Amino acid sequence: MKQPMLWTFIMMTAFVLLFFVGTVQIQGVSSSIFQMIGFGGMVFTMLYGLLVTQHTESENQEKQEE
Repeated sequence: MKQPMLWTFIMMTAFVLLFFVGTVQIQGVSSSIFQMIGFGGMVFTMLYGLLVTQHTESENQEKQEE
């Protein structure tokens, strides 16, 4: 995947919007479902961004060691 941090930003934006749609626009059980999906997606996206950052840093370290 090219430019993983760009995709991370796009995913985070989409999940934040989904979360806020669930809190403001929709009521009842659907609201809870949208909030759970949005919150879970935000956590997943943050962890994915952290993983990509660590992977990039480890690749840079390996290049410097050689």
